[in-house]
Amino acid sequence: MREYLFSYLPIAAGAFCVALIGVALFVPQLRRFALRIGAVQDGGKPHGRGLRMHSGKVPNIGGIAIFAGFIVALLVGSVVDSLSGRHLLEPYRVQLLAIVLGAALMTLVGFIDDLWEVPPAMRLGTQFVAAGILVVNGVKIDFITNFLGDTPYIFFGEPLAIAVTILWVVGFTNAFNFIDGLDGLSSGIATIASFSLLAVALQLDDRGAAVLLLAALAGAALGFLRHNFNPATIYMGDSGAYLLGYTLAAVSVLGALKVTAAVTVAAPILILALPVVNITQVTLRRLWRGASPALAANDHLHDMIRERSGSKRLTVVILWLVTLLLGVMGMMISRTPPELMYLTIAATVLLIAAVSLMRLRDAARESAAA
Repeated sequence: MREYLFSYLPIAAGAFCVALIGVALFVPQLRRFALRIGAVQDGGKPHGRGLRMHSGKVPNIGGIAIFAGFIVALLVGSVVDSLSGRHLLEPYRVQLLAIVLGAALMTLVGFIDDLWEVPPAMRLGTQFVAAGILVVNGVKIDFITNFLGDTPYIFFGEPLAIAVTILWVVGFTNAFNFIDGLDGLSSGIATIASFSLLAVALQLDDRGAAVLLLAALAGAALGFLRHNFNPATIYMGDSGAYLLGYTLAAVSVLGALKVTAAVTVAAPILILALPVVNITQVTLRRLWRGASPALAANDHLHDMIRERSGSKRLTVVILWLVTLLLGVMGMMISRTPPELMYLTIAATVLLIAAVSLMRLRDAARESAAA
């Protein structure tokens, strides 16, 4: 494991740092542009059957910054891999490009929806196309671990593999979009989930593409959190939520759902469980009262915790901790070496705390200046 870790380190570190710094620096420029063109979300206004919980006009196209930093980081990681002579990404070039293409499509449709309302059927259709891009290029769930039988794996037939993959990618993309309801919540969850999945992927010698994608995604999400923690100066919007949700779902198929004896299918499912639990309970609640599951309302997990705690920040921290706990459980199930697991936990907590405190410091300065 340690040999693989050191082989991946230059790629992962380079991609993470480039994405983190790039997004953090690009967001202020994008925010000024969004205010200039009126790409904002009005706080306190009706949203479906609910209300938007923030105040004032906040730019809502932050997903463009996340995508820009993510893509640049992938390019830098690919160059580092080529210059190192290891060519760890070479066997997965096609799958890597497929995920990038699907992520670009998701970002585009989300961006259009942030500016103008896109009909739900069109958004869903685009999500199926993006998932289909993965399947056509070999990124699919074609077997799982068999815990009950004599054979180690259960292999799916082609039709079932396609159906399971598309349902997982489309379902999780929407689940992640549903969890994007409080300042910093979804960007923090994406950071924690990316680090946890990265620890799982680092255990194997054929996960170069997954390592690069997850390191870049963690850096991009963390860089965005620098401006997105409460009080947020910008929101990721559907463009960012679709990008992060789609990429996490796709990489889990590429890197972790392709299981081995050491890495079971339960690991990525546990790590990504919170958005799935949220969308499940939201859908059941809305169907029970005869409402459309697609019609927005203040009935998410974060809404219920916020009402009880009385604090948006406390609610976000609670759900971050739940995601981290799920990540730890996923790493334990995948038999992640203790030193790698402890390093992942420490890095996740320290980095998220650092950028959150930086945002609070900026907010205090802004308040004093006002």
